[in-house]
Amino acid sequence: MMRVIILLLTLHVLGVSSVMSLKKKIEGPWQTIYLAASTMEKINEGSPLRTYFRHILCGRRCNQVYLYFFIKKGTKCQLYKVIGRKKQEVYYAQYEGNIAFMLKMVNEKILLFHYFNKNRRNDVTRVAGVLAKGKQLNKEEMTEFMNLVEEMGIEEENVQRIMDTDNCPSKIKP
Repeated sequence: MMRVIILLLTLHVLGVSSVMSLKKKIEGPWQTIYLAASTMEKINEGSPLRTYFRHILCGRRCNQVYLYFFIKKGTKCQLYKVIGRKKQEVYYAQYEGNIAFMLKMVNEKILLFHYFNKNRRNDVTRVAGVLAKGKQLNKEEMTEFMNLVEEMGIEEENVQRIMDTDNCPSKIKP
């Protein structure tokens, strides 16, 4: 009986440990490097899905994530905070309609994401993106992103380097 209790406690601690590890990896400052979309107009400059990420916070057990990003309207940058709530492995949020998204850590400096955006007219746009703690991707990281783009059924020519047009404030207070 004592062995069972010790085993259960160990598994519980490992589960908490993995959530804490995930939280440490996800939380912090991030910058959008590339975006790709099934509908290019949705990520063109001035479009609502062209997101310039700045920060991600992880709620309790990472069942909620708080996404902070800018959208450019003309020359002005508008800061948004979107809350994703996790159900199984997918986060759901409200922004420009309904969004279902997933996050994937490549390493401590690279985070891939992909989502489906269903707008008010029931049009669905598939989007893939890569966030980084730096300004460049190495060859392996870029390959990983391009594999995600392909898996999402997005054309390679629909990939845009977002970083080049990012002149929004670099630091925010979440």
